[in-house]
Amino acid sequence: MNRREWLAGAGSLGIAACASAPARTADPLAGAALMADVRTYVGFGAHRSGSPGDVATTAWFARRWRALGYDIEHMPLEAPNADTTRAELVFADQTIAGIAQPPLGFTPKGGLRFGLARWVEGARSEVNTRIAVVDLPRGANGLLPFAAYRTAVEAAAKAGAVAVVAVMDTPSGEPAYNNTPIDMKPGIPVLMLPARFRDRLQQAGRLNEVAELYIEGPGGVRTARNTIARAGKSGPWLIVSTPQSGWFRCGGERGPGIAMSLALAAWAMRQGFQNRLLFVTTSGHEWTDAGAHLFHMHAAPTPDEPALWVHLGASFAARDFQQAPAGLKPLETPNQARTFMVSADMMADARAAYAGLAGLSEPTPASIPASAGELTLVLKEGYRSSAGFFGQNPHFHTMLDVADMTTPAIMEPIARATAAMIKARLQRS
Repeated sequence: MNRREWLAGAGSLGIAACASAPARTADPLAGAALMADVRTYVGFGAHRSGSPGDVATTAWFARRWRALGYDIEHMPLEAPNADTTRAELVFADQTIAGIAQPPLGFTPKGGLRFGLARWVEGARSEVNTRIAVVDLPRGANGLLPFAAYRTAVEAAAKAGAVAVVAVMDTPSGEPAYNNTPIDMKPGIPVLMLPARFRDRLQQAGRLNEVAELYIEGPGGVRTARNTIARAGKSGPWLIVSTPQSGWFRCGGERGPGIAMSLALAAWAMRQGFQNRLLFVTTSGHEWTDAGAHLFHMHAAPTPDEPALWVHLGASFAARDFQQAPAGLKPLETPNQARTFMVSADMMADARAAYAGLAGLSEPTPASIPASAGELTLVLKEGYRSSAGFFGQNPHFHTMLDVADMTTPAIMEPIARATAAMIKARLQRS
C-alpha cells in the first residue's frame, strides 16, 4: 500500500472519531503549561520503543489530541527489547554497573570470564580471546564520539575480542547509548561504563586482569506505535513531527519537542487556518528513526501536498551546563549544541520569528549533508518548505536526562517563535 492509498483508506482503518468540540485550555504556549507536559512525559519512565513508558506516551498523545478535535491513527512497528536485568563487569574487588549497548549481545549463563586487554589501534592481536577495553574520547567539537564507537567495536571484534567494555567521554561522565539500526544483528557483548572508571580499566587492561562480564535480559521484540493526529478536510498540509521514544527519560532530548507538539496542536486549532493539520509522534527513534521511516513510507502526505513541515527534534530547548571541577553546573540559558535548519523560502519568516533568540535567529540553510536525525528524511524526500531542529545536550542519551534539563523560560520563547513562523508561512500559502 502506498501513502496515497493509506491516506485514502484511513477511514476504514479504525481511526477514532474526533470529539464534538476542540478542548479549550489556557494559553498552551505558556512556559508553565509546557513544563507540566515535560514532567508528565518524563514521569512515564524510560521511553524505549514499546516499553511501558513508550506505550503510556502513545496513549497520552492520543487522548490529548482527540480532546482537541483531531482524528487519531496509530501505526504499529516491532522493535527489539533493549532492557537488561543485569549489565556489569566484575574484576578484583569491584563490580561496575553499566549499560549494555544494543543490539544486545547477551553473555552465556554464568557470564564471560576472560582477561582484559586495552584496545589500541595497530596492536590488535592483544585483544584476541580477551575482553577489549575501549576508550572513546570526545571529538574536537565536543560532541559524543558515536561514529568512533562503532568503528572501534567492530575493529576489536574483528581482531578476536570476545566482548568489549567501553568508556565514552560524556560531559556528565555517565555512559551514553548509541542509536542503532533496527535491522543490525547482535555481535559480541558490549558494555558501556562510567568515565570515572577509565583509569582503573586501562590499568586492568595493561595488566590483563581477569574479569567477569554479565549482560542478561529478556530479549525479544515489543510493539511500539506512531501516533498521527489529523484535522481539516481541504487545503495544503501543515505537518508537525517529533520523536517520542529514546533510551532513558529524555527530559532535555525529547521533552521540549513533546510539549511543543501538544501546545502547537492546541494553538493551531484556534487559528482558523485554511489548511489541513497533521501532527505525528514517532516511536522507534533510537532504532535509527524506524518509526519515521514507516510514517514517510505509508502515511506522510507527498512532497507536493504540504504547505510546511516543522520538525521538533532533539535538545533544541534543553538547558546549558558549565563544566566545573565538581561536575556539571546547570545554567538558566539554552543549550547551544543545537541546529535550527530551514528551507530557502522559509528563511525570512524564521529570521523574523526567532529574532533575538541566541543560536536560532540566524538559521542554517537546509542541507541534506549537514542535517541529522529525522529532519534528514524530510529533506531527502524534497518537501519544499521545511524547518527543523536537532542537537545534543550535556546529558544526551544518559540516565541523567530528566525533566529539569529544560525550563519554562527556555521553552516558551521558542514555542511562541515557532507558532509565529508557522502563522507567517501559512498566511502566505
